[in-house]
Amino acid sequence: MKRILIVAVAVACFCLVGSAAHAGWGTCSGCHNDAMAIGKEAILTKYTSVEALIKGAQESDSPMMAKIKQDVEGLKAAAIELGLKSEKE
Repeated sequence: MKRILIVAVAVACFCLVGSAAHAGWGTCSGCHNDAMAIGKEAILTKYTSVEALIKGAQESDSPMMAKIKQDVEGLKAAAIELGLKSEKE
């Protein structure tokens, strides 16, 4: 029983570390698939810059976005992966 618990904890830690290393659109795409939330094309139409996407995400009232709103670097990475540019460029 202890062995199963140790393996389960190890797998969970591995998954958490892996997901943090791959923050960005991969984190968002699970929900932003046009079924649960607006998809990639709608996001690209709605937001024209990295800053606009970050601001829009942070202003979201969705409880699903509560933790994501605090991850500015993850939001920035997602925006860049989507091809958005910074307003400063």
